Amino acid sequence: MSNKIKMNDGDTILVMVKGGEVIHHSWNMSWPHVEFVRRATGQLPAGAWVGTASKLDGQVAAISSKHFYGYQLPGPPEVQEAVKKIFE
Repeated sequence: MSNKIKMNDGDTILVMVKGGEVIHHSWNMSWPHVEFVRRATGQLPAGAWVGTASKLDGQVAAISSKHFYGYQLPGPPEVQEAVKKIFE
């Protein structure tokens, strides 16, 4: 039995990753990334990454926050691994 958080195809969540671990997440997609960070930690912790994780066609993937990085691209490999450890 998996202890992972189940996502359905089409689900999207806000995630914050640091040190190879998801440190915060929220299903509240009405928040922009900046509000998610403000409520979770006040400001983005040094070395942390923030973005969106989605499940499409059975695959979970993380995309960077345009607000924080100026672009929306897949997160780095360590972020993808962290997200896939927690969500399925």
